[in-house]
Amino acid sequence: MQTADPDVFVPINDLLCRFFHCFDRRDWPAMTECLMPEVSIDYASSGREPPSTMPGEAFVRRRQAAADTLTKQHSFSNLRVTQDSDGHVAIASCHYLILRFELSRELAAGEENVFHSCGSYEFQLCQVRGEWKIAGIKQQALQSWGNASLHAGSAQGKA
Repeated sequence: MQTADPDVFVPINDLLCRFFHCFDRRDWPAMTECLMPEVSIDYASSGREPPSTMPGEAFVRRRQAAADTLTKQHSFSNLRVTQDSDGHVAIASCHYLILRFELSRELAAGEENVFHSCGSYEFQLCQVRGEWKIAGIKQQALQSWGNASLHAGSAQGKA
C-alpha cells in the first residue's frame, strides 16, 4: 500500500464527510449510497457487536435503531489514505469524536443527557465505476463518557 495521491485522497475525504454527516442528519438513504452492497464491520472494541459481514442496508438499519433519537455530531481528523498498486482498493484511517445529546425527551433528575466517544476508524474502500464506496468499517474505541444508556448500540444501552 502506498500513500494516495490527491486525486484519490480528496474523493475519499468527501465520501467520509458525507458518511458522517448522514448520521448527524439522519439521512439513512444517503448513508446507504456511501456503502458497498456488502460491508464488513468490526465494533468489538466498544463492546457492541462482533465482527461480521452484512448488507449495507442492514448496517444502516442497525445504526438508525441504535441512535436515531439522539442529536449527534461526528467529527474526524488525522485522515491518512493508502491504496493498493492497482488503485481500486484503499484504506482510510482517522481519529473520531462523536458527541451525542438526548434532547427529545425529559430525563430523570440527575441523569446525564450526553454520551460521547472517541477513538479511531479504519475504512476499507473500493472503487466501483469511478466512485469510492465503503466496504469495511473497523472501530477502535479509546474512551466513552456520559450516560451510555442513551445509546442503544452501547453495551449498557442494550440492557
